Amino acid sequence: MTTGNAMRNWLKIGVALLAIGGSPAQADLSAAMGHVRAGDWSAALAAAQRGGEIPVAVAQWHRLRSGQGTLDEYLAFLRAYPDWPGLPLLVRRGEQAIAPSAPARDVIEFFSYHLPQTPDGVLRLSNALTQTDRSADADALAVLAWRSMTLNTEAENVLMSRHGPALADHQIARMDDLLWRGELEAAARQRPRVPEEWRLLHDARAALRNDAPGVDSRIAAVPDGLSDDPGLAFERMQWRARKGRDAGVIEILLDRSISADRLGRPEAWGPRRRLVARTLFGDGKTREAYLVASQNYLTEGANFADLEWLSGYLALTKLDSPAAALAHFRRFRAGVSSPISLGRAGYWEGRAHEALGQTAEAAAAYAFGAEFQTSFYGQLAAERGGVPMDPRLTGFETFPVSRESSIAASSVYKAGVALNAIGDLTLAGRFFAHMAESMDRGDIGRLLTLTEQLGEPYIQLVIAKRAADQGHTFHRDYFPLEEISVDGRAGVSPELALAIARRESEFNPTVVSPAGARGLMQVMPGTAADVSRDLGITYSLPRLGTDPVYNARLGTAYLQGLIEEFGNNPILVAAGYNAGPARARQWMRDLGDPRSSSVDVVAWVEAIPYRETRNYVMRVSESLAPYRARLSGQTEALRLSKELAGR
Repeated sequence: MTTGNAMRNWLKIGVALLAIGGSPAQADLSAAMGHVRAGDWSAALAAAQRGGEIPVAVAQWHRLRSGQGTLDEYLAFLRAYPDWPGLPLLVRRGEQAIAPSAPARDVIEFFSYHLPQTPDGVLRLSNALTQTDRSADADALAVLAWRSMTLNTEAENVLMSRHGPALADHQIARMDDLLWRGELEAAARQRPRVPEEWRLLHDARAALRNDAPGVDSRIAAVPDGLSDDPGLAFERMQWRARKGRDAGVIEILLDRSISADRLGRPEAWGPRRRLVARTLFGDGKTREAYLVASQNYLTEGANFADLEWLSGYLALTKLDSPAAALAHFRRFRAGVSSPISLGRAGYWEGRAHEALGQTAEAAAAYAFGAEFQTSFYGQLAAERGGVPMDPRLTGFETFPVSRESSIAASSVYKAGVALNAIGDLTLAGRFFAHMAESMDRGDIGRLLTLTEQLGEPYIQLVIAKRAADQGHTFHRDYFPLEEISVDGRAGVSPELALAIARRESEFNPTVVSPAGARGLMQVMPGTAADVSRDLGITYSLPRLGTDPVYNARLGTAYLQGLIEEFGNNPILVAAGYNAGPARARQWMRDLGDPRSSSVDVVAWVEAIPYRETRNYVMRVSESLAPYRARLSGQTEALRLSKELAGR
């Protein structure tokens, strides 16, 4: 659709001709993939053989990841293609192919690509290490597996018989780990191996996890020395949550949240803590929400980031504690790396400095946030700090590269090109994005230059998103252009249509969501039928996923209806598209009308109760100015806060 489907297909074929040697190879790969989908591996390999190395490698990759193949075949693939995506699953499936009699050197080589992931893998590698006079390494492997893996009965018995003395001091640790992870069958088998007091603790924790009757008596039976066990407290909290005893959940959370030791595994408490804090915030109980969120004892991860940010937000906007807020925002900034999160950190640090009367520090924080203008808060930071739009948002930055470069010579690149040529856009994107994971910024840029010739905005976007996760921003590819056919009523701006399609499908015209939404703008079949009737055109379910022009016409017509109701307010239009107009109306009743001058639009967005919709609104809104810059080739003054108000 960038220049029409015909042009896109020619680009696919042309690049494939250069990468894998021509259209016969493309046809052979297409035939092989048909057999792959049918599970006919012999036919898949036979068809691929006619196409050459890349079709064979792709077919074999699928075959080995499905658990078909011998140890020799797995080793041959790993030697030839050690940089391909999806190897953890391939190795996991390959562990089942290792016979007890396999040569020790082959087994050790196989596991040089990845540590064992299955009980069979642990046993095979342990045996190979012992056979090669590496008993200490075999013991270390056994201890690692014992303390962190869910093993089957056979593996447990074999490891105990081979490495019993090495495992003797790790029986309690295994029991504790199994209980934290909810592996209750394995924990029951572990019960005879631990002291009596731990058996009683097991009984209480397992009963709580299972919602078994008589939990109070099981808890009462736990000896005093273990009655304060963090895992027991965790299970009691989860039990109360399942029973709807919210006050009891908060009681335990606050009681335990005075040290990391009192929590045992702070990360295990993170999801519930996050949910409780957000619920309290939504209910207006800001002091309790702050206490739950701030005493998290986490150091990394999504739960840490959200809880630290929420703590800072509550301290600043609800509790009049800007100094405490600044400390939280600094911890948040130190623990994140994506442009979305770093822009957020800069903006809110600036707000905290402003509240403290620290003008120079606020300006520096906004300038930092403004370095990430691909993001919602990066643009707000630039606007508040008076920083002009980054000219790279026009898409001028490019990375020259030769077709003879080492990137183009990579088998991963060739496989991606070949898969794209046969229409497997999603898998092609996976291969290209995987390449970006091990590249520096320059090579990612050159990869993007090569893949841009494919004419697939989806591929550019998935690579750019993967790069953003690594701290590299490619403005041109992060906001790729796509020609979207809009409904003739013409009330939908090009930048809004692009922003919605980017968020909905990443410009993949064939994708189907778990909920059944289809195609470029992820139109639900029921919605498509209604809109088709309103437009007076024929409804076709298959065309939603095969005809992006048809899909876009219906999607933009639905958008037009939202604009007619909510005006040009990106918050309400995006919320309506994602969660339905009824919810957007409900949130207007609950939170106020974001178009009103009396409403803080940023606070309104942060108060959206659905995390998915909150994120959706930000991602759509942050795309509007960049898409205007991409379409016009000109920068503009950033005014996101005013655009959010739709004034």
